[in-house]
Amino acid sequence: MERTERKLQWGLIVLAIAVRIAALLVLQSHRVPHSTYEHGAIAANLLAGRGFSVRFLGAEGPTSQQAPLYPVVVAAAYRLGGIETPRALLILELGQGLLGGLLVAAVLWLAREIAPGRPWVGLVAGMLTALHPTLVYAATHVQVALLAATLLTTTLAAAFRTGRTGRLRDAVQTGCALAALALTDPILALVAPAAAWAVVLGRGPRGALRLLGVTALTAVLGVTPWMVRNAAVHGELVFVKSTFGYAFWQGNCALSAGTDKVVRDSVERALERPGAGLRALNASLWAARHEAGYLDDVALTPDDYRSLAQVSEPERSRRLFRRAVRELRDEPGRYARLCLRRLRYFVFFDETNPKTRNILYRASHLGLTLLAAAGLALAPASLRWRLGPSLLTAGLIALFHTLTIVSARFHIPLEPLMAVWAAAGAARFGSTAGAGNVEGVLLNARLHRIRRHGLPAYRAASGQV
Repeated sequence: MERTERKLQWGLIVLAIAVRIAALLVLQSHRVPHSTYEHGAIAANLLAGRGFSVRFLGAEGPTSQQAPLYPVVVAAAYRLGGIETPRALLILELGQGLLGGLLVAAVLWLAREIAPGRPWVGLVAGMLTALHPTLVYAATHVQVALLAATLLTTTLAAAFRTGRTGRLRDAVQTGCALAALALTDPILALVAPAAAWAVVLGRGPRGALRLLGVTALTAVLGVTPWMVRNAAVHGELVFVKSTFGYAFWQGNCALSAGTDKVVRDSVERALERPGAGLRALNASLWAARHEAGYLDDVALTPDDYRSLAQVSEPERSRRLFRRAVRELRDEPGRYARLCLRRLRYFVFFDETNPKTRNILYRASHLGLTLLAAAGLALAPASLRWRLGPSLLTAGLIALFHTLTIVSARFHIPLEPLMAVWAAAGAARFGSTAGAGNVEGVLLNARLHRIRRHGLPAYRAASGQV
């Protein structure tokens, strides 16, 4: 049985890679011009010897407008294939196809930690992750979402393992994953409380203290070099990215619909006649996306850019934040309406994004949402409790975007977790021989620790009286 399960798991990993490579060869997104945005500009500057820099809000220079890891990955592809050439983008997307396999492996790991002895949970979650259209489509884009999804899932899985084993080396690995996640997308560092909960589930409050300390210290050490660099180039402390105020302004200024996109009639015209075939559909979606542009294009004047260019990058962001707050005060109730709209966009569909108005996107997104809800409803109560850290992660990230700004790409890192929720209903079917159910596996682990350390020491570590 174990050998068959391992073969199925490897089959899902290979399937995920194959589907993503097929998608990028069919869609040919690597031939789409102007598709790399800030990541590509920073990567080009890195290779040109100008350091981690970009033109942002009227000024060119060292930046924290993006977290560092993904632009470095793009720069590596540029080094191999040439700056912003189709060859370089194909290399990058092929790499992201392989990353899709790692994402499935991370989902299988997380499912195994959450539902030990229930192989169907992992297999169903892995299948959904391998084939879910949004996750497949993400591999064909120069965007950080797929890397962020893989690191977010890995961080939670590593935290569960740390709680299960109690090993310091596992705590270090969890801290490394959390640091890498923060350096990829600092918003996703909101997983930290959920990761701590996952450790506590395995060790108890007192037994988890040392492990959590090691995890936190490792994560802090991991992000410190970038923080030191930010302080050196900006003259002040900046946590990974400098753009919170800028993003809040995009999502809440007087012209905003709650996102960073512009609502134009010309976008609809670009979507009217996509042509035949998936490649033509993809080309029309890209054309509509370029037509939509960014809110900056219509909300900032040349005088705004000249004024912003005179101050530091963090100060530019703060000034835009203050402007958004003033405009919100001028229209009482508008912020609440924007937050409710963003929550709807996040859970369902972002109406300002041309790609999310496509029926294929909407059907797959709604399908995964309904499956996740059904899986949570069908899952045994004990398993729902162990799903708690992933639910907390999704809740905190959704809350952040509800209060600030939303986009379809911000939802992608949560979709592997939703696949696990959807698969949780499969826990009612079968279990690995000798493993029993979740409670049995956890009881066996507790008995092993009692035999190893003695009952008084176990009670002390678990916080029991």
